[in-house]
Amino acid sequence: MLLLAALLRLISLGTLPNGLHWDEMDTGYQAYSLLRTGKDYFNNPLPMFPHSFADFRTPVFIYSAVPFVAFLGLSATSVRLIAVTWGLVSIVLIYLLVRDWLAPLVFALSPWHLQYSRKSVETMSLTATFLLGLVCFQRGLRQPRWLILSALGFGLAMSAYAPGKLFVPLFLLVLVFIYRRSVSLIPQKSLIAPIVILLLFAVTVYGDTLFGKSGTRFHDVAIFTDPTIATEINYQRQLSAEAGGRARTVGMSPGIVDKLLHNKPQVWINTFLTNYLRTWSTDFLFIKGDLEPRHSPSRDSIGMLHMLEIVPFLIGIYLITRKKNWLLASWLLLAPIPSALTRDGGVHAARLLILFPALAWTITLGIRRLPVKLYLLLFLISNFYVWGYYFTHYRFESAKPFQWGFSQMITTAVSRQNDYDRVIVDFNRDSPLMAYLFTTKFPPARLQAMHPLQEQILTGDARALVFGKIWLMQPGGRNWTNISLSGRNLVIASADQSLLDRIPGSTRLNYPDSLPAFYTFEKSSP
Repeated sequence: MLLLAALLRLISLGTLPNGLHWDEMDTGYQAYSLLRTGKDYFNNPLPMFPHSFADFRTPVFIYSAVPFVAFLGLSATSVRLIAVTWGLVSIVLIYLLVRDWLAPLVFALSPWHLQYSRKSVETMSLTATFLLGLVCFQRGLRQPRWLILSALGFGLAMSAYAPGKLFVPLFLLVLVFIYRRSVSLIPQKSLIAPIVILLLFAVTVYGDTLFGKSGTRFHDVAIFTDPTIATEINYQRQLSAEAGGRARTVGMSPGIVDKLLHNKPQVWINTFLTNYLRTWSTDFLFIKGDLEPRHSPSRDSIGMLHMLEIVPFLIGIYLITRKKNWLLASWLLLAPIPSALTRDGGVHAARLLILFPALAWTITLGIRRLPVKLYLLLFLISNFYVWGYYFTHYRFESAKPFQWGFSQMITTAVSRQNDYDRVIVDFNRDSPLMAYLFTTKFPPARLQAMHPLQEQILTGDARALVFGKIWLMQPGGRNWTNISLSGRNLVIASADQSLLDRIPGSTRLNYPDSLPAFYTFEKSSP
């Protein structure tokens, strides 16, 4: 089983998904910086939460990537191998938890699990460390020495990925309540070390989240901080007042009923419940999946689970209810909460991955009530379709979302810089900075000494970060047909900008599906 899972996760790992997204490059470059300097690339020594350009990254995945970068260098394969490793570890752990060979089979062949085993993001480390904590907790009820490793697993899960900060404490409270009789029989001295470990993690994680900067990402995406809410509430209150017979006037104040009907708590509750219920939609789970192409193995034709699995899933839900499996029921109910508290969290596959092991366990229970051999035959047919699509069509679909060509364009810029006064790299809405640092293996110590990075004006309001002759344009739309530059310049621009094909002498580079990806052209003074 593990060999099959490894093969599916290792085949074409560096080129499928087709490209390397900013976040994946950032993981690799942070690991590279820690390896070379003992600091993140913002010059913080061995930080709990490495500081990146867009966010403060969680530590487990970044630090576990360091050995892979050390032995294999900075490449797409090396930064994705850590996700493969965490994915394989989670497959072993689900078997130890469920004790049924069907559970790792569901894991190994799941579109959801495979997608996050092949891309370098933190969520797989949350899943694996949480499973470690849970497996060791169950053993610790009989052999208390396992509770230390359980506390370590749960502590790492809290710091592995943002949803773990809320889900793990909630689940631990429920877990202790469910097994309260067994916990009460454990000698108190055996509980001291696990409690101390959990408290140390809690103080570090939540202290930095509340009083440091690692909580800025949640602030940016939480339903409570949505900047559009106030405007929408005012608009709804005005409609409510007019519908009640009041004439529209300038600066009209809402009535008490209007305020009771439309207010922030009402919007927050409604958004949370909508997100929570969307998680359980058949579209997301079984038909279309997460519609963000980076999050699921198709644009809109493969669910996060196999469509066939809806049958054992429903049977499994019935069995959980009938047999009062409170552990699994609590897991299913609690796992969507952290994601539902974010604006797009209802069907955000990365934030919801902590739900997947509970779904896989539920499906395993259901399969056992079906003709297993017949089900496995149908399951094999489903896998033929899913992986046939993934290893063919998804190679095209994933190219643009995974920023295919960014590294190639940086390599082109570096190789041709001696022929020009400037080589200008313009990726429109995306910054080319991380692609430059990752592809050139820019010395982290030099970058640390350059902070804060200074922009230079290219022309008008067009600004760039300058590395020698390489000018990396800041995100923003530009019309290159109207831009005049002094000297001899080579421009490398993403094709999703207007009129590039009309610039004399422009050369087009296509995505793998033959659609235009980039244009290169010269801009020189007369």
